[in-house]
Amino acid sequence: MVKVGAATHPGRVRTTNEDFIYHGPTPIGYVGIVCDGMGGHEAGEVAARIAAEAAYKFLCEAQPTRDMEGLLRDAVLSANQQILLRVQAHPQSKAPGSTIVIALIDETHITFAHVGDSRLYMYHKGELTPLTQDDSLVQQMFSSGLITAEQAINHPQKNVLTQSLGQHPAPTPHTKRLPIKKGAIYLLCSDGLSNSLSKEELTTALARAADTPLEEIANLLIQQANANGGYDNISVVLLQPPHKTATFVGRMNLKLPPTKYLIGGGIAIIVVILAVILFTRGRRTPQTTESGEIVITDDTTPSPQNDSTASLTDSELPPSTPAEEISPSTPPPTSNLPNNPPSELPKTSKSTPTTKKPTKTSKENSESSSSNGAVIEYTIQKGDNLLKIAEAFGVSRNEIRKINGLKDDNIKVGKKLKIPVKAVQTHVVGEKETLSGIARKYGTRVEAIKRANGLEDEKIREKQKLIIPILKK
Repeated sequence: MVKVGAATHPGRVRTTNEDFIYHGPTPIGYVGIVCDGMGGHEAGEVAARIAAEAAYKFLCEAQPTRDMEGLLRDAVLSANQQILLRVQAHPQSKAPGSTIVIALIDETHITFAHVGDSRLYMYHKGELTPLTQDDSLVQQMFSSGLITAEQAINHPQKNVLTQSLGQHPAPTPHTKRLPIKKGAIYLLCSDGLSNSLSKEELTTALARAADTPLEEIANLLIQQANANGGYDNISVVLLQPPHKTATFVGRMNLKLPPTKYLIGGGIAIIVVILAVILFTRGRRTPQTTESGEIVITDDTTPSPQNDSTASLTDSELPPSTPAEEISPSTPPPTSNLPNNPPSELPKTSKSTPTTKKPTKTSKENSESSSSNGAVIEYTIQKGDNLLKIAEAFGVSRNEIRKINGLKDDNIKVGKKLKIPVKAVQTHVVGEKETLSGIARKYGTRVEAIKRANGLEDEKIREKQKLIIPILKK
């Protein structure tokens, strides 16, 4: 059974709560939804509620399908359509809009979709990983290398969205389906939480889930966001699914016969095998020698002329064909599930870099993809921390720790770190070229180029030779 913790709060500045959260069971899995309304009092609040209820209703009425991503995409588009119908029915009201992030958990996978800047994270084994990317102007600028991660945090256009619900033509939902990781906790939240708490603060709070109920963790996150200012509405939904691995027998939906028949069948098979072996060894084949004598030989002994074909190498054997994987059937809803969807929760209250190819080991191949590509050797500067370095080069702290053999995030000034990247190129600065333009040209980040070349700012000169790290993502 999925463990759940959820909470929502207007924050310390706003008098109304335009966020809306929803969670509950459906015939195809357990669903969590967070919507952040826009348009001011009533308009935003109504839009968020309409979006969440419409998406949940769509999934409750949906038929089981293999295309779970398509199903969630349709649920989000259904929410968008319901908001548009509301606008048509009340043309005098303000144009409402909303973000949405929705996650559906079945027996073995989590499928999610989102539009806007409400987010989904996965907390697993002490590491917090964002699974969604904001539909925002600042996110586009950061991805294009126009601004750094530090600049994005406090950018004046941080709240400008590139798409949301309530639009015509309809937005394009982002969807993905991933296997559930054992012990993972999935955090859905509005930007009122993600803008108020750092990644470290979120991770520290979620680490307490080992001995604290998720409901308490959700309320703790709300309290911390309010303590940091509470400048926006704050919403949290935490989902922790049970980890199940579908077996072959379970996928085939087969029932095994009684034990006595299994034992009897096994004995019969052994008897047949022994009989075949005895019969084969007992066969004798008469052969004629050069002198004309007839002798009896055991035909299980290979003759010299057949030695060349007696054994085939592995490469000559025909390849085996694996059995087709059969997806588990979707279980019907249990009788104790409520007929009506749950009501919403109360609105409570300078380095000198060098490049080199990494040495691949079996451990690195099995545990991390950091050995694929190239490596930037970066010297730690004063004021650096592992998070800043990881964000600059678009990798996780875990990747940097693994490739450098670090046990934790403690690093020392002057120490050299290996930073995994996709590739490394060199570029000679042309006339009137800017660092931002070079970053766009190579599809990398300004901050990565600055750190790779020991630049304190974005000033570069003509004919200057730069090292360009091509990032993995």
